[in-house]
Amino acid sequence: MSDITDADQRYLSRVAEDCEALLGPGIELDDLEVETDDEVTMRLRYRLGTAAWTSEGHGDTVIAAHASLREQLVLDRIRVGVRALYGR
Repeated sequence: MSDITDADQRYLSRVAEDCEALLGPGIELDDLEVETDDEVTMRLRYRLGTAAWTSEGHGDTVIAAHASLREQLVLDRIRVGVRALYGR
């Protein structure tokens, strides 16, 4: 989002905190992007050790994209953990 209000920035900070808590210990967040075209895409980049991963959520609104991202994070946390374990 190029022109972002203070309220939007605070909300996205809370989204990042929420995602970090959901992902659990050891995860380092790198970036949170929001694209607003026909639908909203929320993209979170993070890593566990040397294993990097990107998760995306999609929805009609920022809140719906956040909810979708949370669902994806549950599966992706397992994937990045396995990747970190096996050193890929």
